[in-house]
Amino acid sequence: MNCDLLTFDARLQGALAMLVSAWPAFLASLVATLVSVPIARAVALRTGVVDAPDGIRKLHGRTVAYLGGVGVFVGAFVGIIAGAIASGADVDSMPPVPFSIVLGMVAITFTGLADDIWKFDARLKVAGQLVAAAALAIDEIGVNVATGLLAPVMGSPGETILALGGVAITNATVFYWVGTALVAVFVLGGCNAANLLDGLDGLLSGITAVMCIGLLLLSLVVVFALPPDLSLATEGMHPMAGARITLCVSLLGACLGFLVFNFNPASIFLGDAGSLLIGFMSVAIIMSFANLAPFSCPYVARAAVDPAQPGPAQMPLSQIPGQQAGYEGFSTVLVMSGLAMFGLPILDTTLAMVRRKRAGVPFSVPDANHLHHRVKRALGGSVRRAVLSLYAMELGLVVLGLGCGATLLLVGGRLLWPFLFLVAAFLVLVAIGLRGVGGAPTKVPASGAPASPAASQTPGTP
Repeated sequence: MNCDLLTFDARLQGALAMLVSAWPAFLASLVATLVSVPIARAVALRTGVVDAPDGIRKLHGRTVAYLGGVGVFVGAFVGIIAGAIASGADVDSMPPVPFSIVLGMVAITFTGLADDIWKFDARLKVAGQLVAAAALAIDEIGVNVATGLLAPVMGSPGETILALGGVAITNATVFYWVGTALVAVFVLGGCNAANLLDGLDGLLSGITAVMCIGLLLLSLVVVFALPPDLSLATEGMHPMAGARITLCVSLLGACLGFLVFNFNPASIFLGDAGSLLIGFMSVAIIMSFANLAPFSCPYVARAAVDPAQPGPAQMPLSQIPGQQAGYEGFSTVLVMSGLAMFGLPILDTTLAMVRRKRAGVPFSVPDANHLHHRVKRALGGSVRRAVLSLYAMELGLVVLGLGCGATLLLVGGRLLWPFLFLVAAFLVLVAIGLRGVGGAPTKVPASGAPASPAASQTPGTP
């Protein structure tokens, strides 16, 4: 790859061209969701797949249809198909979304739908989520994140750590299995975190839309700063930049289309089918940052020789001051930046785990001390004001993650510092979130009197 040709203007035009190529996927997803959600709502009302108020845990005051997740799935799926069609012959820069991700979407949507209709056992829900995680492992999506974490400690993937007779176990084998386990943990955590946060009208779909905008911008920065060198790509290591952008705009269009019907007062709920699907797709997009194709012309190389030159210099990545671990190191920090953008569900789930541990109650015990409950009470019980406030909080986390990732890609520096900064920022948020939360999780009914932990609002209800 001739780095001299990758001037600032050439890189910018490439990123903008990819954004323009993504518009068909966004529009197709938005329109398909706007059409399919009313159909799903009518089917839900006719078949009795609804969320009826009971005055104890379900306090939304009227019967509301489920199956909103079906509309989100249809919208996202149509967007992915439209993106594949629009890619045309330009498969190197805008390849179709890997089949493994689509397979995972189908598995996770069916799992959530079965729970909405038949009330799946919790173990079956976990099994369905593991199937979706296994689907990602087919194309090793996200597996490479372990390399960036472990290589600085254990050495390069090619090093042998154990030899028994004629059998040698290399770091690459350990990295693969650790990475696969991490993908499973991220999928389980992401799906359940999204499910827990789905507690107010328009909350999950709205913050997901904000997150998708941030992930889309970070994806475009990656295209600008790290154009893949296809001559270095090996079998199974293909650019995911275009597929990642397609996923971002497809999920964005589906969430915006659903928000039309889900914003307060909602006429349809996501249900587990929708919240689990949103969690899975968010994790898939974030983990895809670990699938950077090998590159030889990072943007930060331009300042390595002559800071006055606006274009990049021809210099191998290994010789650029302050850059370690190759593209694996970049991958790990970019995944961390993506997780920061998914920070609101992660923060809420972490606080719930700590809160229940302090109270000595199982994690399955519901309560009304989730972030959205506390913000709603602080704002006088207004659902709309609470949701808009949480949108603003999510925007702040998006700016944090985007700023960290963009600084690494466009300015350079040691990979360790943005990693530690994101960890420290998360710990500070957890400490702030735990302030004012007492012992046992409690529910505050409509009358304002505290009730027992068992009488709590379920996820997916306002």
